Amino acid sequence: MTTKSDVESVKILPSNNQDITSEVPKLLLCSSITSVSDPGSNEGITSLAGIGNEYSELNWYYLYLSNKEMKRYVSVFSGRKAVKLRAPSGAIEDRFFCFKVFSYTATDHKKRFEQCAYTKEEYAIRRDAARAVKDAFAADSAEKLNTLTDGKDIVGNGWLFVCAPLEQLELILSAMLPRQYLVTDYNTHRAAVIPQSQMEEFIYLYESMPYNIELLSRPLEAYLQKKQRIRITGGVFSGKEGCIMRLHRNTRLVFAFGNMTVAVSYLHAFPFEKVE
Repeated sequence: MTTKSDVESVKILPSNNQDITSEVPKLLLCSSITSVSDPGSNEGITSLAGIGNEYSELNWYYLYLSNKEMKRYVSVFSGRKAVKLRAPSGAIEDRFFCFKVFSYTATDHKKRFEQCAYTKEEYAIRRDAARAVKDAFAADSAEKLNTLTDGKDIVGNGWLFVCAPLEQLELILSAMLPRQYLVTDYNTHRAAVIPQSQMEEFIYLYESMPYNIELLSRPLEAYLQKKQRIRITGGVFSGKEGCIMRLHRNTRLVFAFGNMTVAVSYLHAFPFEKVE
Protein backbone atom coordinates (compact mmCIF):
# COMPACT_ATOMS: atom_id res chain seq x y z
CA MET A 1 0.00 0.00 0.00
CA THR A 2 1.30 3.45 -0.88
CA THR A 3 1.41 5.93 1.94
CA LYS A 4 1.67 9.70 1.91
CA SER A 5 5.08 9.58 3.54
CA ASP A 6 6.32 7.27 0.80
CA VAL A 7 5.39 9.75 -1.92
CA GLU A 8 6.81 12.71 -0.07
CA SER A 9 10.12 10.93 0.46
CA VAL A 10 10.95 11.18 -3.25
CA LYS A 11 13.46 13.97 -3.69
CA ILE A 12 14.05 16.19 -6.70
CA LEU A 13 16.99 14.80 -8.62
CA PRO A 14 19.10 16.61 -11.23
CA SER A 15 18.98 15.28 -14.79
CA ASN A 16 22.34 16.34 -16.16
CA ASN A 17 24.61 13.95 -18.02
CA GLN A 18 21.59 12.26 -19.61
CA ASP A 19 22.23 13.09 -23.28
CA ILE A 20 22.63 10.34 -25.85
CA THR A 21 23.23 10.74 -29.59
CA SER A 22 22.86 7.94 -32.10
CA GLU A 23 21.14 7.23 -35.38
CA VAL A 24 20.07 3.71 -34.36
CA PRO A 25 16.85 2.96 -32.43
CA LYS A 26 17.24 4.40 -28.96
CA LEU A 27 15.44 5.43 -25.82
CA LEU A 28 14.11 8.93 -25.37
CA LEU A 29 16.95 11.31 -24.56
CA CYS A 30 15.63 12.19 -21.13
CA SER A 31 12.29 12.36 -19.37
CA SER A 32 12.94 16.05 -18.74
CA ILE A 33 11.94 16.88 -22.34
CA THR A 34 8.55 15.16 -22.32
CA SER A 35 5.32 16.19 -20.62
CA VAL A 36 3.26 13.10 -21.45
CA SER A 37 4.01 10.17 -19.16
CA ASP A 38 2.45 6.74 -19.10
CA PRO A 39 -0.48 6.36 -16.65
CA GLY A 40 0.88 4.90 -13.43
CA SER A 41 4.48 5.72 -14.25
CA ASN A 42 4.92 7.96 -11.22
CA GLU A 43 2.88 6.20 -8.58
CA GLY A 44 4.10 6.28 -4.99
CA ILE A 45 7.00 4.20 -3.81
CA THR A 46 6.26 0.97 -1.96
CA SER A 47 7.65 0.15 1.47
CA LEU A 48 11.38 -0.44 1.78
CA ALA A 49 13.02 -3.81 2.26
CA GLY A 50 16.19 -4.73 4.12
CA ILE A 51 19.67 -4.61 2.65
CA GLY A 52 20.92 -7.86 1.16
CA ASN A 53 17.47 -9.18 0.17
CA GLU A 54 15.83 -9.52 -3.22
CA TYR A 55 13.28 -6.73 -3.47
CA SER A 56 9.78 -7.53 -4.74
CA GLU A 57 6.85 -5.29 -5.71
CA LEU A 58 9.01 -2.24 -6.19
CA ASN A 59 9.07 0.19 -9.08
CA TRP A 60 11.94 0.60 -11.52
CA TYR A 61 14.17 3.66 -11.91
CA TYR A 62 16.79 4.35 -14.56
CA LEU A 63 19.92 6.37 -15.28
CA TYR A 64 22.17 6.99 -18.25
CA LEU A 65 25.76 5.75 -17.94
CA SER A 66 28.93 5.50 -19.96
CA ASN A 67 30.10 2.02 -20.94
CA LYS A 68 32.69 1.88 -18.16
CA GLU A 69 30.28 3.14 -15.50
CA MET A 70 27.55 0.77 -16.75
CA LYS A 71 29.64 -2.29 -15.95
CA ARG A 72 30.63 -0.85 -12.58
CA TYR A 73 27.07 -0.06 -11.49
CA VAL A 74 25.72 -3.39 -12.73
CA SER A 75 28.23 -5.11 -10.45
CA VAL A 76 27.25 -2.96 -7.47
CA PHE A 77 23.47 -3.11 -7.94
CA SER A 78 23.46 -6.88 -8.60
CA GLY A 79 25.49 -7.62 -5.46
CA ARG A 80 28.76 -8.73 -7.02
CA LYS A 81 30.70 -5.76 -5.66
CA ALA A 82 30.40 -3.83 -2.43
CA VAL A 83 29.93 -0.09 -2.03
CA LYS A 84 31.77 1.79 0.69
CA LEU A 85 29.39 3.57 3.07
CA ARG A 86 30.00 5.47 6.27
CA ALA A 87 28.46 3.83 9.34
CA PRO A 88 26.82 5.88 12.15
CA SER A 89 30.02 5.34 14.14
CA GLY A 90 31.98 7.11 11.42
CA ALA A 91 33.77 4.00 10.22
CA ILE A 92 33.82 3.12 6.52
CA GLU A 93 32.32 -0.29 5.79
CA ASP A 94 31.65 -2.41 2.71
CA ARG A 95 27.97 -3.12 2.11
CA PHE A 96 26.36 -5.34 -0.51
CA PHE A 97 23.00 -4.77 -2.20
CA CYS A 98 20.96 -7.17 -4.32
CA PHE A 99 18.65 -5.43 -6.80
CA LYS A 100 17.08 -6.45 -10.09
CA VAL A 101 18.86 -4.76 -12.99
CA PHE A 102 18.58 -4.61 -16.77
CA SER A 103 20.85 -2.75 -19.19
CA TYR A 104 20.11 -1.29 -22.61
CA THR A 105 22.56 0.23 -25.06
CA ALA A 106 21.90 1.44 -28.60
CA THR A 107 24.96 -0.54 -29.70
CA ASP A 108 23.52 -3.79 -28.38
CA HIS A 109 20.15 -3.08 -30.02
CA LYS A 110 21.81 -2.33 -33.37
CA LYS A 111 23.87 -5.52 -33.11
CA ARG A 112 20.71 -7.56 -32.62
CA PHE A 113 19.23 -6.06 -35.78
CA GLU A 114 22.36 -6.77 -37.81
CA GLN A 115 22.78 -10.31 -36.53
CA CYS A 116 19.12 -11.27 -36.85
CA ALA A 117 18.80 -14.38 -39.03
CA TYR A 118 15.45 -15.89 -39.95
CA THR A 119 16.48 -19.42 -39.06
CA LYS A 120 15.32 -22.16 -36.70
CA GLU A 121 18.38 -21.50 -34.54
CA GLU A 122 17.53 -17.81 -34.16
CA TYR A 123 13.92 -18.69 -33.35
CA ALA A 124 15.11 -21.12 -30.66
CA ILE A 125 17.37 -18.45 -29.13
CA ARG A 126 14.51 -15.93 -28.94
CA ARG A 127 12.11 -18.56 -27.61
CA ASP A 128 14.54 -19.49 -24.84
CA ALA A 129 15.11 -15.81 -24.03
CA ALA A 130 11.37 -15.21 -23.69
CA ARG A 131 11.05 -18.24 -21.41
CA ALA A 132 13.95 -17.01 -19.26
CA VAL A 133 12.27 -13.61 -18.78
CA LYS A 134 8.95 -15.17 -17.85
CA ASP A 135 10.62 -17.59 -15.42
CA ALA A 136 12.62 -14.79 -13.77
CA PHE A 137 9.56 -12.61 -13.15
CA ALA A 138 7.39 -15.58 -12.12
CA ALA A 139 9.99 -16.58 -9.52
CA ASP A 140 10.48 -12.92 -8.51
CA SER A 141 14.20 -13.64 -8.53
CA ALA A 142 16.84 -10.95 -8.91
CA GLU A 143 19.47 -13.63 -9.55
CA LYS A 144 17.58 -15.12 -12.52
CA LEU A 145 16.71 -11.77 -14.05
CA ASN A 146 20.22 -10.40 -13.65
CA THR A 147 21.68 -13.27 -15.69
CA LEU A 148 20.18 -11.56 -18.76
CA THR A 149 22.45 -8.57 -18.13
CA ASP A 150 25.42 -10.50 -16.72
CA GLY A 151 25.56 -12.57 -19.89
CA LYS A 152 25.81 -9.51 -22.13
CA ASP A 153 29.02 -8.12 -23.49
CA ILE A 154 27.95 -4.57 -22.64
CA VAL A 155 29.26 -2.24 -25.34
CA GLY A 156 28.60 1.48 -25.62
CA ASN A 157 26.87 4.02 -23.43
CA GLY A 158 23.33 3.30 -22.41
CA TRP A 159 20.59 3.02 -19.83
CA LEU A 160 20.61 1.02 -16.64
CA PHE A 161 17.25 0.09 -15.17
CA VAL A 162 17.17 -0.91 -11.51
CA CYS A 163 14.36 -2.11 -9.26
CA ALA A 164 15.12 -0.92 -5.74
CA PRO A 165 13.92 1.32 -2.90
CA LEU A 166 14.53 4.93 -3.91
CA GLU A 167 16.10 5.77 -0.54
CA GLN A 168 18.77 3.10 -0.95
CA LEU A 169 19.44 4.04 -4.57
CA GLU A 170 20.11 7.62 -3.49
CA LEU A 171 22.38 6.33 -0.72
CA ILE A 172 24.47 4.31 -3.18
CA LEU A 173 24.62 7.04 -5.83
CA SER A 174 25.73 9.64 -3.30
CA ALA A 175 28.55 7.35 -2.11
CA MET A 176 30.01 6.61 -5.55
CA LEU A 177 32.14 8.99 -7.60
CA PRO A 178 31.72 10.51 -10.10
CA ARG A 179 28.15 11.25 -8.96
CA GLN A 180 25.43 9.80 -11.17
CA TYR A 181 21.75 10.84 -11.17
CA LEU A 182 18.43 9.13 -11.81
CA VAL A 183 16.29 10.40 -14.68
CA THR A 184 13.58 12.77 -13.43
CA ASP A 185 10.01 13.28 -14.58
CA TYR A 186 9.25 16.56 -16.35
CA ASN A 187 5.92 17.17 -14.58
CA THR A 188 6.68 16.11 -11.01
CA HIS A 189 10.46 16.76 -10.94
CA ARG A 190 10.76 13.49 -9.05
CA ALA A 191 12.62 10.36 -10.04
CA ALA A 192 10.87 8.89 -13.10
CA VAL A 193 9.19 5.58 -12.31
CA ILE A 194 8.47 2.52 -14.45
CA PRO A 195 5.99 0.10 -12.81
CA GLN A 196 6.86 -3.60 -12.60
CA SER A 197 4.32 -4.69 -15.22
CA GLN A 198 5.65 -2.24 -17.82
CA MET A 199 9.25 -3.26 -17.20
CA GLU A 200 8.35 -6.92 -17.61
CA GLU A 201 6.66 -6.11 -20.95
CA PHE A 202 9.70 -4.22 -22.20
CA ILE A 203 12.27 -6.85 -21.18
CA TYR A 204 10.13 -9.65 -22.61
CA LEU A 205 9.76 -7.93 -25.99
CA TYR A 206 13.38 -6.78 -26.16
CA GLU A 207 14.78 -10.22 -25.38
CA SER A 208 12.34 -12.18 -27.56
CA MET A 209 11.64 -9.78 -30.46
CA PRO A 210 14.19 -6.93 -30.53
CA TYR A 211 13.52 -6.40 -34.24
CA ASN A 212 9.84 -5.55 -33.49
CA ILE A 213 10.70 -2.67 -31.16
CA GLU A 214 11.88 0.81 -31.98
CA LEU A 215 12.70 3.21 -29.16
CA LEU A 216 11.94 6.68 -30.44
CA SER A 217 13.85 9.90 -29.83
CA ARG A 218 10.90 12.27 -29.47
CA PRO A 219 8.28 12.61 -26.71
CA LEU A 220 4.90 10.93 -27.13
CA GLU A 221 2.97 14.15 -27.74
CA ALA A 222 4.95 14.67 -30.95
CA TYR A 223 3.29 11.54 -32.36
CA LEU A 224 -0.22 12.05 -30.94
CA GLN A 225 -1.07 15.07 -33.09
CA LYS A 226 -3.86 14.24 -35.59
CA LYS A 227 -3.50 10.53 -34.82
CA GLN A 228 -6.24 8.14 -33.72
CA ARG A 229 -5.76 7.36 -30.05
CA ILE A 230 -6.43 3.73 -29.16
CA ARG A 231 -6.46 1.47 -26.10
CA ILE A 232 -5.24 -2.15 -26.14
CA THR A 233 -7.92 -4.47 -24.70
CA GLY A 234 -6.07 -7.80 -24.54
CA GLY A 235 -2.67 -9.43 -24.21
CA VAL A 236 0.37 -8.16 -22.32
CA PHE A 237 -0.42 -4.55 -23.29
CA SER A 238 -4.02 -4.61 -22.02
CA GLY A 239 -5.03 -1.10 -20.90
CA LYS A 240 -2.14 0.58 -22.71
CA GLU A 241 -3.06 3.78 -24.56
CA GLY A 242 -1.24 5.26 -27.52
CA CYS A 243 -1.69 6.00 -31.21
CA ILE A 244 -1.47 4.10 -34.48
CA MET A 245 0.94 5.32 -37.12
CA ARG A 246 3.07 4.02 -39.98
CA LEU A 247 6.83 3.89 -39.51
CA HIS A 248 9.14 2.31 -42.08
CA ARG A 249 6.18 0.91 -44.06
CA ASN A 250 4.76 -0.85 -41.03
CA THR A 251 1.82 -0.03 -38.79
CA ARG A 252 3.05 0.59 -35.24
CA LEU A 253 1.55 1.15 -31.84
CA VAL A 254 3.31 4.17 -30.32
CA PHE A 255 2.98 4.63 -26.57
CA ALA A 256 4.76 5.92 -23.49
CA PHE A 257 7.00 3.59 -21.51
CA GLY A 258 7.67 5.32 -18.24
CA ASN A 259 8.68 8.70 -19.65
CA MET A 260 10.02 7.28 -22.89
CA THR A 261 8.41 6.55 -26.26
CA VAL A 262 8.22 3.05 -27.75
CA ALA A 263 6.90 1.81 -31.10
CA VAL A 264 5.85 -1.84 -31.45
CA SER A 265 5.14 -3.44 -34.83
CA TYR A 266 2.61 -6.15 -35.72
CA LEU A 267 -0.23 -4.26 -34.07
CA HIS A 268 -2.82 -6.65 -35.57
CA ALA A 269 -1.81 -9.22 -32.95
CA PHE A 270 -3.42 -7.11 -30.20
CA PRO A 271 -7.17 -6.35 -29.89
CA PHE A 272 -7.84 -2.64 -29.38
CA GLU A 273 -10.58 -0.01 -29.22
CA LYS A 274 -10.67 3.63 -30.25
CA VAL A 275 -10.45 6.32 -27.58
CA GLU A 276 -12.52 9.44 -28.20
